[in-house]
Amino acid sequence: MIIQEEELTADKLKDFHDGKMNDAYRYFGAKVERGCTSFTLWVPDVERVTASVYKPGSNEKVSYEMKRLPHDETIWQTRIPENLTGYSYIYEILLSNGELLEKSDPYARQGEMRPRTKSVIAEASQHEWQEEVMKKKRILAENHVEKPMAIYELHIGTWKRNDQGGFLSYRELADELVPYVKSMGFTHIEILPITEHPLDESWGYQATGYFAPTIRYGIADDLKYFVSVCAENDIGLFLDWIPGHFCSDAFALSLFNGKPLYEESREERRVNYDWGTLNFDIQRGEVVSFLLSSAHYWMEEFKFDGFRMDAVITQLFVPNDESRVFNEEGKNFLSTLISSVKKGFPDSILIAEDAWGHPKVTHAPEEHGVGFDYKWNFGWMHDTLSYMKEQPSERSDHHERMNFSLMYQYDERYILAFSHDEVVHGEKSLLNKLPGTMEEKFSQLRLLLGFWITHPGKKLLFMGQEFGHFDEWEFKPELDWVSLEQTAHQKTAYFTKDLLAFYKRERSLHQLDDHPKGFVWLDADNHEQSVASFIRRGKEPGDECIVLCNFSHLAYPGFRVGVPGAGLYEQVFSSAAAKYGGVQKGGMQTAAAEDVGADGQEKSIEIELPAFTMCIWKLMEKGSEAD
Repeated sequence: MIIQEEELTADKLKDFHDGKMNDAYRYFGAKVERGCTSFTLWVPDVERVTASVYKPGSNEKVSYEMKRLPHDETIWQTRIPENLTGYSYIYEILLSNGELLEKSDPYARQGEMRPRTKSVIAEASQHEWQEEVMKKKRILAENHVEKPMAIYELHIGTWKRNDQGGFLSYRELADELVPYVKSMGFTHIEILPITEHPLDESWGYQATGYFAPTIRYGIADDLKYFVSVCAENDIGLFLDWIPGHFCSDAFALSLFNGKPLYEESREERRVNYDWGTLNFDIQRGEVVSFLLSSAHYWMEEFKFDGFRMDAVITQLFVPNDESRVFNEEGKNFLSTLISSVKKGFPDSILIAEDAWGHPKVTHAPEEHGVGFDYKWNFGWMHDTLSYMKEQPSERSDHHERMNFSLMYQYDERYILAFSHDEVVHGEKSLLNKLPGTMEEKFSQLRLLLGFWITHPGKKLLFMGQEFGHFDEWEFKPELDWVSLEQTAHQKTAYFTKDLLAFYKRERSLHQLDDHPKGFVWLDADNHEQSVASFIRRGKEPGDECIVLCNFSHLAYPGFRVGVPGAGLYEQVFSSAAAKYGGVQKGGMQTAAAEDVGADGQEKSIEIELPAFTMCIWKLMEKGSEAD
């Protein structure tokens, strides 16, 4: 829907300036309607604004001088009696000191292919959303806290390339990625930022086009096709979206009118030195309206199932203050943003990348929380990976790293994320982080993924780790799909597929993720043998799973573990099974409960526990859902 420029009323403008407008994309930017093209731009304190338009394939420009609105001198407009669809354009902004700036459109729906940086007047969408697609999206989001959630995180440009070595389009991605993700058993996809950006190496995190899906992979309707195909196949889709900081390149938002406008007015908070970006001025109403509108745009126009919001530490804590001072205005902004998105899109799922452990991130605003649905569990991730990097013979000295997370697990709703940040820039892949021989690395990777699945919390895994990608991720080549010709990688992929299928079937592994009743330690402190054992519970007694994780290089052929009741127990899953590359051969293993107390239980079973193994046992009388 396109709003005519005369509908930008005084009341609408007041909302825009006060930070209350969430549909600014309907009014600002380039619009084509009834054969005419209009340009609308907010830029205060300048002398003149010109829209310079370039015919496709030409460097010749035609310039159209823009006029201030009579009732708001910060808003500039012009209307041209031509359909300029497909033309590129920039704004030429004359400052009072005579300097002339050339800027892309903050509200552009499309940009040029990098390294070109002009905005493009996008074609009108021809995509029609089918009711069946929307229904499936609603079902996916329904009661998501109690459902399995296994997110496949990927960077579109390097997941796979086409036969010529170029990027897959959004449509090609739909045809190749969706069947792969579905066959592996992931429930959701999370794509690294696709907001337009000039530099591949930034992975999309240094954005310039907050309303433009990057043209690298196609136009907006191609992206809508991809979203639809995901939904048709019961796959949820999250967008990695950046509300805190933006690209500092001069052609875009930076110093848009020759001085800080979109960026922080306070110099000490302006620059994000870690990433070379600029922090948004969330005290300026027009910037808040810009960000609210961007969030609503991606949800309304592309029907994403939610956002993973990057770097919310830039709002929750005062930027560039090493003492980590709480930033109340930033929290208020995030609460406003989340409330606005939730009001407009009640089924949306909002995820925080909160690196500094701010409290109540996933609590409701009325509970003095921020309002996110989930946050990444950085503490669990760092503790687990640092533990797994230790030589197995040394792990007994660091056992507390594997059990500490349960001290705070139910303070928030967590996602256990093995993300792109853990397998890049010298971090090594998950497989290559692990010590020992190649066979031991693969055994420990299966163990690591098994611990990840059985620990409370929703799941996220970065692309390639599901089959044991050996090299760390780089931003240019595609994943090493050729490695799947090797048996060890084939069996690892098979293991991950079975593990995810088991996770989705077993209600105890997801139904009470956010409730302490869903988890009971059997032995949290067995550091001598480097074994962690616990029970996962669902709402029904028959859903109980007994989980053992042996992080040692030693096998324990007569390991005794406590069980909650009498009966015959069966091993329903083991990472050490021969079909995955492990040492356990043969069929189902069983063990009868004995009247021998162990792990705080009156009864126990004695089992074979191979080295580097995660295994799961269930009471046979209650039935097993494993095939």
